[in-house]
Amino acid sequence: MVAVIVRALFPFLGFLLVASPALAQEQEGEDFTRRDRTALLYQTKFLFTKDNVPIVTVGLVEGETQVVFESEGPFEFLPEGIGGPSTRIGKGKTTCTARLEDGIPARIRYWVGLSRLPSRDLDGLRRERASWEGRASGVRTFQRGSIFGFYGRVLDNRTTTLVEDAPFDAPDPARARRDELAAKTGMGTLEVFEEVVERPRGTVRVGCAGVDVALTVPGMVMIAPAEGRSFTVRSVEFGKGFNWHGREDRSYRGRLVLTPDRNGKLAAVNAVDAETLLKGLVPSEIYVDAPPAALRAQATCARGELFAKLGNRHTADPYMVCADVHCQVYKGLTREDPRTSKAVEDTRGRMLFAGGGLVDSVYAANCGGHSESGGAVWQGSGHEYLKGVPDAPDGTKVYDGERSEEAVKAFIQTPPKGLYCGSTKYGKESFRWRKAVTADDIRSGIKEQTGTDPGEVRGMRVVERGVSGRILRLEVKGDKATVLLSPELRIRKALGGLRSSLFVVDEASDGRGRGFAFTGAGFGHGVGMCQVGAIGMAQEGISFEDILRHYYPGSDMLQIY
Repeated sequence: MVAVIVRALFPFLGFLLVASPALAQEQEGEDFTRRDRTALLYQTKFLFTKDNVPIVTVGLVEGETQVVFESEGPFEFLPEGIGGPSTRIGKGKTTCTARLEDGIPARIRYWVGLSRLPSRDLDGLRRERASWEGRASGVRTFQRGSIFGFYGRVLDNRTTTLVEDAPFDAPDPARARRDELAAKTGMGTLEVFEEVVERPRGTVRVGCAGVDVALTVPGMVMIAPAEGRSFTVRSVEFGKGFNWHGREDRSYRGRLVLTPDRNGKLAAVNAVDAETLLKGLVPSEIYVDAPPAALRAQATCARGELFAKLGNRHTADPYMVCADVHCQVYKGLTREDPRTSKAVEDTRGRMLFAGGGLVDSVYAANCGGHSESGGAVWQGSGHEYLKGVPDAPDGTKVYDGERSEEAVKAFIQTPPKGLYCGSTKYGKESFRWRKAVTADDIRSGIKEQTGTDPGEVRGMRVVERGVSGRILRLEVKGDKATVLLSPELRIRKALGGLRSSLFVVDEASDGRGRGFAFTGAGFGHGVGMCQVGAIGMAQEGISFEDILRHYYPGSDMLQIY
């Protein structure tokens, strides 16, 4: 579903007129009073603060049987949202426990995504549709994202996804078909697209310590700490699928929403304005003692990526973005730092634009000396502003000619001088690294990532590398099967959780048996801004505007609100 926002911020400048199926309301939260209050959680419709900053819903936890939350003061329970009836519970410190009764999972259809382009690119969409005719079992389209206006400017992040017209009722068959098509076409960035047919249902039941009566609300309940206080959610899970996985108590500003998640379990969602969200996000994504220019660049990137993703991710979940690495890491008030908060304030409302559209200003921890092109990593990210560039002064050549195996090995083992991400104390361990993995662990990783057992792993062959030298397609030969791994994230995970796919590999053995030794560069996908490189540039006195121009060529900065 595409939501269109029309808001007159300055009546004397005239209205921004856009045809719309649903118009934003002047009163914050008014649409929560509808009979189906959960519908708003699945739309890309924005509400605004009094200062005209959009309110974003962030998924904090999901899949829980209960959620415990507390505040230093009472809570206002708002079963029908702002403007509806409220119930105040507690006096001093208040601790409550929420559970979900009669939870019913969402019904979701799964489609193989063939291509994704900005909705305004009509010619490109026509070409993509024509290119897939005959290669797929029919083609249909879905549109996601929003059009919204700020101070007379229109921000359009709508995307159109072309899918194979053959839906599945479960994710595994859809993934198998995706992998089949990817192998046939050589397009490792194919994705699975989710369509919500029926939203999840359930009744939220909340009981608070010292209060005899429990609050029972169908669908969802919004909760606001009294007097603008913060609230704490206990045992928040983070780092799912990574070696830093764990749980911790985290505090947040804004409001708490409790509702069923896609699996019919309990989810906790934070409704918070975008600038406050960034204050709890930016320090989770960069070293807080980095130079101010690097912090301002990070704040601008994080804001742009946030707005580019709204309505285009988690369309089957009751929130716009998640709080983990899949979107951007958000730890709320728990992680706020005065230095990064100032960077957010200094760049308030600023984002990058290119070709009339919002830049999806993605970033990576350490590119290793050369950033990667977005289209090689994610479907629909083949933008000009995301073309890989050397992490060095403009005009510097990191590679000379083709990315041959010999050239990549030389680049990794003897990095050129002057690389920004290699000139700073930050991220030294990720600039160049080495890791040994047993053949048995690789076999297990491949089975987990692909569902295919290659048997005893005998060797590997690089099929394709990107502009940075990162491996995009890797063939792993076993005594039972030969498996083609793609895209780069699946390669990293299958081979034991490597820091990046920019590596060379040698056979190795130790007391545990046969294995492989990986020598690599960088940490992460490598697309967009290199965070350690940005720090290196800032340490050389380069402004945050020039840092962003380097990593997103052809972009311009605009202040939207």
